[in-house]
Amino acid sequence: MSKNLKLFIYVVFFTYILIPKLSVSAAVSIPDWVRIGLEYKYKSTSRIDIKNNELLMGYESNGDFIPEAVFQSTTGFYVIPSSAYFISINQYFYTYDEAKFLAQDLKNLGLNAFPCSISPSKWTVYIGEISSLGEASVISSSVNSLTGKQCMTKEPLATRMILRNQNEVIAVLEGEEAYPQFAGISSNASDEIIDLGDRQYRGRMEFGRYGGSGITAVNVIMLDEYLYSVVPSEMYASWNIEALKAQAVVARNYAVLFMGKHKNSGYDLCDGEHCQVYKGYGAENYNSNQAVRETQGELLYYGNEIIEAVYFASSGGYTENSENVWITSLPYLKAVPDIYEANHQDWTRSFTREQIKSLLLSNGKNIGEVLDIQIESYTSGGRVMTLKIIGTKGTETFTKESVRTFFKSNGVSLPSRMFEIVKDGGNTSSGSISVMGEGNITKSIDDGQISVVGEDQEIKFLNLGSNTIRVQGANGVNELSFTPSVSVAGDFVFIGKGYGHGVGLSQWGAKGMADQGYNYKEILSYYFTGTTVR
Repeated sequence: MSKNLKLFIYVVFFTYILIPKLSVSAAVSIPDWVRIGLEYKYKSTSRIDIKNNELLMGYESNGDFIPEAVFQSTTGFYVIPSSAYFISINQYFYTYDEAKFLAQDLKNLGLNAFPCSISPSKWTVYIGEISSLGEASVISSSVNSLTGKQCMTKEPLATRMILRNQNEVIAVLEGEEAYPQFAGISSNASDEIIDLGDRQYRGRMEFGRYGGSGITAVNVIMLDEYLYSVVPSEMYASWNIEALKAQAVVARNYAVLFMGKHKNSGYDLCDGEHCQVYKGYGAENYNSNQAVRETQGELLYYGNEIIEAVYFASSGGYTENSENVWITSLPYLKAVPDIYEANHQDWTRSFTREQIKSLLLSNGKNIGEVLDIQIESYTSGGRVMTLKIIGTKGTETFTKESVRTFFKSNGVSLPSRMFEIVKDGGNTSSGSISVMGEGNITKSIDDGQISVVGEDQEIKFLNLGSNTIRVQGANGVNELSFTPSVSVAGDFVFIGKGYGHGVGLSQWGAKGMADQGYNYKEILSYYFTGTTVR
């Protein structure tokens, strides 16, 4: 190993050791590192390609990364699971270089030998790969006679993997006590990225067989570097910096609060919508990185408790109480008018009676032929609370989020529960005005009937160029939403607005508030009642 590479390993080692822990209070400690399972593409797969030409391999010990070996290959690398038998030389070494030296001597004797990492600072040499126990026994005797070295047969192991390049085995990785981790090596610090082909990642990469037959990639990365990718993956990086900072805080809250959500799978969080969308280094943007840096260490609290800072894309004009979506009523997750949301995400979904019947049958429900779908109640935020499907043999009722998830088409639920239903190929009501207050008042009217009394006491009719009106009432400003006439075809056509569950931070609303001059703390305190950032 060159002096420069040795120096690099020492620098990496001490850099990882000396990074301080961040904490906001005695009650909540922000972790230095998180483990992100890359379920998007690299979960229990038969092969993972690594495009780097140089890799630093080591093991994590008590939170520190201990480098052990540097691998070089002009063709890159790949990792595969192994179900083969091997012959193990009964001799152990502290370093990869020592094991590699012996492996080369055995290769000179015509044996297919290569280093094997047993555990941290424990290496040996394997000979193989061998397809059966009988063949392994024969080869073991031959190796003993040829080399005079004691050896043993290693049966297939559920944690074993092989690191290869296009020409040869680089090393066998036992993974029995711990899985090794890999970091990119470059003279340019910004290029020290693990490249898996279609996506690149900061930090280190661990490959493991976490109870599965295939290999899963786990990105071990510093929390804020993880957020560098989460923020622009969840919100447009071109948006106002104050909206991005609000997103950075809620994303940090989520990561800290739900750390270990996937602990049974071998990692803390996944990279999909089940946790937070994380697309790696390539998704990063200067603006969103700045938002993360300027909110470093900040979390959102209600009293002295870190909150469940949930978020979604678009409310459709009003957010929702947590108990109207899930179960628990939380004091900081209360419905508020989303008066700054500029994009209500209008949408339409159409279903035939046969499609509804098929959806019911696939969920174990048989109510005969579908006759009608009726909305029975709304929440104060204007979302469907109870929906009934009526059939020739009975009825089926859905409440809360099951209203949305039942109507899955190609695995995708309805965008939101803020909708009306048009039946049998008719038209939508020529116009509908909804006033969101203590009750949920909805009245269908023609747009030609909408008028106001001006300061001169003259009655003036409104020309609705947009789909919302704001009115001043005794209890403040209310937003009225207007849906124009739309011709539709289908047995049941759902015409709605908004995108997501509707609880917590409205991302489009945050954008609107930021564009109006509100800072991220004001945005968060508006959508999360009674909370503070600290």
